[in-house]
Amino acid sequence: MHSTDGTCAPARSGRVRIMAAGGVLVAAGVLLSAATLADVADTLVTMDGSRSTFDILVAGSATPEWSPVPTDWQQGNVEALTITLFDGHGGGALLAPGGAIAVRVAALNASPRVAASLRLTIVDPDPRSDGVDPVTGNRTELFDELVFTVRHGETVLLDRIPARDLSTYTWGTALPAGGSTVLDVTIEMPATLGNEWQLAATDVQFAFVAVNA
Repeated sequence: MHSTDGTCAPARSGRVRIMAAGGVLVAAGVLLSAATLADVADTLVTMDGSRSTFDILVAGSATPEWSPVPTDWQQGNVEALTITLFDGHGGGALLAPGGAIAVRVAALNASPRVAASLRLTIVDPDPRSDGVDPVTGNRTELFDELVFTVRHGETVLLDRIPARDLSTYTWGTALPAGGSTVLDVTIEMPATLGNEWQLAATDVQFAFVAVNA
């Protein structure tokens, strides 16, 4: 899935594919209590949780200035939404040392009335550890060498953080029911990487996790 033809790749380039992942995380219920009635009549209490559902949808694009429309939103759980990066050869985008890829990822709180406390974790969904190609001697796993910057509008959430130093980012303010957030992500490949990274590849997954707030 991540193989590449060495004749198509410039020296010291790597291949990156992007995914955004989210999911149905919490079912927020309704708690009602009824006082004991000293009467002979029956008491019926109806509990309606139909508007207390909790759902997180995701969307993403490699198009600059993209903004999600209703048809863009998808479930990211169980199978992640994939943002296609075209390289002209049917694979992920080529990333050369000193180069960068820019994508936009978004999360939507699709609950009718339940606010969400949102967290973002950037991970490699299919890590190859410190693998080395037995034929070429080239490295196979690119993720740990990448550098990430994440912005929300003018606010920088993660500022040029190496992948191996990434930690979960938690928003300080809950995402209201029906609210969404769009993030600009820049993924850089350090200019110092050598030729042994020529055929390295990775997927990058943006995992949105939320709990009802």
